[in-house]
Amino acid sequence: MEKKFSVFEILEVAEKIEHNAAGFYLKASELYDDSQLRDIYHKLANWRAKHEKILTQRRKEYSEKTGALGIFDPNDYVLSNPEVMAGLTWLGSKSEPAKALTGQETKKEVLHDAVKRAEEAIAFYEGLKDFARDPEGERAIDKIIEDEKQNIRLLMEQLEQK
Repeated sequence: MEKKFSVFEILEVAEKIEHNAAGFYLKASELYDDSQLRDIYHKLANWRAKHEKILTQRRKEYSEKTGALGIFDPNDYVLSNPEVMAGLTWLGSKSEPAKALTGQETKKEVLHDAVKRAEEAIAFYEGLKDFARDPEGERAIDKIIEDEKQNIRLLMEQLEQK
């Protein structure tokens, strides 16, 4: 049986991903003695937390406009647990940043890593489009992807600064 996600469910998964990403970046900031690198990670955590709030607001507005809510189906673990889908991307992972980061990375390495992670999120969302229930779900994912691309543009601007 093929899974199909509504806009509500897609936004809920995206919120979980952003929540976990903010936590990842916040924990990563604790690895660095260099205040500039800690600041970069704090900014990344803050951006992800703000994006989570934006997604929450989009989901709320969608729900109010359509009356649609997520589906809780005790027989369908994936649809009833957005954490499952969020866990399929590194952003959704609850793994410790220390496993991937040493605390000795340079600013350039930190920013390149953040770009790579945003690109991986885009790949995840591109794949999720195949599971959107309708064109409105695909549009919601396209908006999330555009937000990720904007994040990459901002990170690239930081990389270009000396």
